[in-house]
Amino acid sequence: MKEAVEEDFPCLLLKSDLETTEIKWFNPYAKSFLGVEWTSEKKIIDLVSKASSIFYESYIKPILLANGEYLEVQITLLSGSGQRVPAVANITVSGHILYWAIYVAKERDKLYQELIEAKDQLEKKTEELTAVSRRDTLTPLLNRRAANDDVLKMISQSRRAFVPLSFLLLDIDFFKKINDAFGHEEGDRILIKLSHVLLEQVRETDVVARWGGEEFLMVLFNTDIKDIKPFSERLHNAISEISLPSGKPLTASIGGTVLEKGDLEQPNLIAQQLLKADKALYEVKANQRAHTRIYDSVHGIVKI
Repeated sequence: MKEAVEEDFPCLLLKSDLETTEIKWFNPYAKSFLGVEWTSEKKIIDLVSKASSIFYESYIKPILLANGEYLEVQITLLSGSGQRVPAVANITVSGHILYWAIYVAKERDKLYQELIEAKDQLEKKTEELTAVSRRDTLTPLLNRRAANDDVLKMISQSRRAFVPLSFLLLDIDFFKKINDAFGHEEGDRILIKLSHVLLEQVRETDVVARWGGEEFLMVLFNTDIKDIKPFSERLHNAISEISLPSGKPLTASIGGTVLEKGDLEQPNLIAQQLLKADKALYEVKANQRAHTRIYDSVHGIVKI
């Protein structure tokens, strides 16, 4: 078997003075990599980056004095061509001499960066998939499941510091006739246009979703009955700007209710609120449509 010689070690081996950092010896690999000749003036801090030099004085040296060794410390070397090279050093102390075994970590650093990039890409893809899974298949609105999750969060927040929440169910008037008269493609166009109108009218703190077919759910944060009136007026006016192929304006009916503080202890809270809103919506549909009615615990169903 060939006897190992200094040239065979694939790492930088150095000896340096603990106090002065002067290099006392280094192996041929270190000489070739660093591109330096051994002189009594050459110091460890001359071979590493400024940041690594500061790190040595403020952190590495105290640990060496306390423990007698420091394993797998990351530093940045300056190669003979002036390039900054990531490295890992194992350092031990014997008397006033430090023994360095330094391993170039280019590939490890490259792998680490690749792992970071892969992690970022995976997180981005996960976010994209999560966003897609929350969206309605036709419109830019939330789907039913995502809306339910977000409303539960709103309710939890309201339990911690109460604010009223308004539940509004919106149903397009005579939507079946629109589909029958103009076709389902036109019906889909109407649904998409209406969805954009709803998004323009609500705030970031509100929830708006396609609840099913031509029915939509809006849950308005920190909104009570007196706030619903101007909101619904603006909304009805905005919806009327959507024209049907016949030239007539689109209309919709809205039924709603307000979650009061005393409601927070009810079981199946969302279902209970939607039941009240649906009763109000039924009253709108049974009468003149194209307006809003609210289920009020004191006054019953009222037109606003």
